[in-house]
Amino acid sequence: MKLLYTNENRIMVMNVKNVLINNGYEVVLNNEFASSASGGLAPFDTWPEVWLLKDSELEEAKKVIESIDTEICLITWKCGDCNEINDQTFDFCWKCGRDNFQ
Repeated sequence: MKLLYTNENRIMVMNVKNVLINNGYEVVLNNEFASSASGGLAPFDTWPEVWLLKDSELEEAKKVIESIDTEICLITWKCGDCNEINDQTFDFCWKCGRDNFQ
């Protein structure tokens, strides 16, 4: 069993877990509710973790996780006023403030 992914954001960890399961990987989630112990432990020791059950699938599973990040980064929109390229998470242009939905 190998540690495959960890992040302080539980939603990110759950997303990775779900994508891996949907791609046929057997994974388990550890530290799902460990954040309450963060006062007695280092914060990163309480982050939720996705563990891969089959060590032989490690490299392929890492590629699946990398593709999640790549797909998110590729989605952008171009501002109609200043032509700035913005990440999909912005509702307003970071450069000039124009609303994406105008």
